[in-house]
Amino acid sequence: MVLGMADRLTLKDATEFSRLDDFIAQEEARGIGPADVCKLEEALSRIITEPRSEGQTSRSASFCDLSGTRTR
Repeated sequence: MVLGMADRLTLKDATEFSRLDDFIAQEEARGIGPADVCKLEEALSRIITEPRSEGQTSRSASFCDLSGTRTR
């Protein structure tokens, strides 16, 4: 396993070698907190697309309301 950048564990390596707990501890030590689920889902929805079935529109229901809480 190659850790790269001054022995920092990458997410890719952490998932590949079952070391997610080590990765989480490393990132928390760097000051990275938990992800905001609504913001993460919104960002992922911009880059991950599924093939649309015929007649499906480009808009879909929101996972989050304006308060930032998950709605479905």
